[in-house]
Amino acid sequence: MSGNEPFYVVCHNGVFILPERIFRALSTFVSNGCVYLRQDVDTLTISATRLTDGHRRQLSARFRAPMFRNARKLAIVDLNDSVQVMAVSSAAK
Repeated sequence: MSGNEPFYVVCHNGVFILPERIFRALSTFVSNGCVYLRQDVDTLTISATRLTDGHRRQLSARFRAPMFRNARKLAIVDLNDSVQVMAVSSAAK
């Protein structure tokens, strides 16, 4: 899958799991076993290529992003060599 159709995943205290299909697609672009993460205002980008103002981490299906601490549901969009993650539902405060 590539393009505009998002996958939806559950998020608990900022922890979420990439769907298997997206994880496998992203791993085909990762050459050194690492991905790069960048947090923007409401989007987390996970990329196989270096990102300006991003940091590097080992590729894993499990991620923790404090920016999604109050989110219950996330939308994940596969953009081939990168993935964008956005909150679509938050817990009541």
